[in-house]
Amino acid sequence: MSDICQTFNSLIELGFERRKPVHGGETVAYRFHNLSLNATHLIAPPSFRYVVLLSGVLITDRTVAQVESQIPTDLDSAVEAAAWVSYALKSDRADLEPLPDWFIEGEQRWEVVFDRFVSPEERERRQAYRACPKCFIDREYARSLRRNLRNDISRIEEGTEMTLDFDGRVLSIEICGRLHEVVAAGDSWPSSYRVVVTPQTELPARFARPLVEVSVFEGYVCIDRLRWEPCEETA
Repeated sequence: MSDICQTFNSLIELGFERRKPVHGGETVAYRFHNLSLNATHLIAPPSFRYVVLLSGVLITDRTVAQVESQIPTDLDSAVEAAAWVSYALKSDRADLEPLPDWFIEGEQRWEVVFDRFVSPEERERRQAYRACPKCFIDREYARSLRRNLRNDISRIEEGTEMTLDFDGRVLSIEICGRLHEVVAAGDSWPSSYRVVVTPQTELPARFARPLVEVSVFEGYVCIDRLRWEPCEETA
């Protein structure tokens, strides 16, 4: 199959099987519940370049609908192919259940889809962000932590050092001699970080997501994407 396109090889790793050519192009297919999905290698307008066309008819108790989307021809891994297929079918997800494991795993890797539409510089920055120290706190725990930090910050009269550390299980924040610990998820951080806070330091007004992110990126500590002052590593 390598003489057709890289994407076909990756789709076959997911369980797609060779089928009779569709639209005049080589085709592989996968059977979901309510949908037999074809992936066809062909030249498509308006660019008149080779693409892999995903197509099929979705048949449910409620409706009959045509499914159609294009994905690149150079997807060189099963993971990347799974991300593109799951993203292309996201609107029809509920009608495809039960879903194969590769589809669910692909949903966790949609960044490979988004990276195709940004500049190399932005792609590099996104990759750096994904690799930066971070952890995730349950929203209810984050609200309690915010309340405690707000009380501490309200008592300081000038710049005060705050240190943050995450050991892979507990996020520890120390300020004014008080230690706040909260259970969090993620990989342990390579270092502790120190940041100076003042009475004007802001905390998020509300947490929109079930998991609240605390990260260290480009020299700043961020909580739920709200950036504090520059930080530095501690010994």
